[in-house]
Amino acid sequence: MDEKSGMNFSEYVAILSGNTELLEKARIEKKIAALDSEKQAFTRGKSVSRYKLENIMQTVESNKGYIDRISKDVEAFNSRVQVAPDGTRLNPVKLDGFQAADPVAIGKKLNEISDKARTHGAHEKIGSLYGFDLLVKSETTNKDGFDLIQNRFFIRGEGQILYNYNYGSLAADPKTASLNFLNALDSMPKLLEKYQTDTDKRMQDVPVLRQVVEGIWAKENDLKDLKTELTALERRIELSLKPIEQSEGQENVSEKNQVQAQNSPESTVNQGGPMPNTLQGVKEVMGDRFVIASVGSSPPKEERRGMKL
Repeated sequence: MDEKSGMNFSEYVAILSGNTELLEKARIEKKIAALDSEKQAFTRGKSVSRYKLENIMQTVESNKGYIDRISKDVEAFNSRVQVAPDGTRLNPVKLDGFQAADPVAIGKKLNEISDKARTHGAHEKIGSLYGFDLLVKSETTNKDGFDLIQNRFFIRGEGQILYNYNYGSLAADPKTASLNFLNALDSMPKLLEKYQTDTDKRMQDVPVLRQVVEGIWAKENDLKDLKTELTALERRIELSLKPIEQSEGQENVSEKNQVQAQNSPESTVNQGGPMPNTLQGVKEVMGDRFVIASVGSSPPKEERRGMKL
């Protein structure tokens, strides 16, 4: 069989049988199988699209939450930030329990906290800046069998989002260290843009995915009609085969009855009754099986061969 011909085994059998209804049945079954396969692929694609759509919408909703919270923090910072006469922003960091306001002194104090703080994984408040909380967190890592503690610094606003600069590590220079939290607040616009860009990119796929999820397979009626046609055709084939089966059964019964009739005692010549005592009477009973011939002199040997009297 040539796999490129598109014919299956049932079609070959139908062709060889010479039954056009069987051939039509094979062709319909082939169409139904193709449509079933297409429907399964459509269903799988619809399921995958639904999963992707749900995932996108969950991420978009999460991004929207971050955008709203960051936007509030940006608005709060812009409304509170103080600017010097030369246009530079002031850095009025206030550390809890520390009175000095000099940037260098603040930087030294922050480095001291970085060396000595032990928060055991919690975020501990150490001060404030423009209404935002300044936090430190001790993180423990293991290297060569020894526990190493690193303190990281964050700033948190009303949106409860943690912003950091340089991954939360302080600079060794005190003045630069004091600017850590102000630099962390500068990351808010970029972070806001990141979530908004990710949302816009994901939303581009939503219309197509929704169309697939809400779509209906266009060939559903075609498949239904083919199945109905196949059922009717199978019924016609079944009905066309019944007379043949019944005829074969009747022939078998007739042959059996004939054999039984020949072998039964009733099939003998006299059928249990007395044989007539005249040749004419025997002739009437035997019919063509009884021949009356004259018996005279013996016939030649070649003519006697095979004769029965």
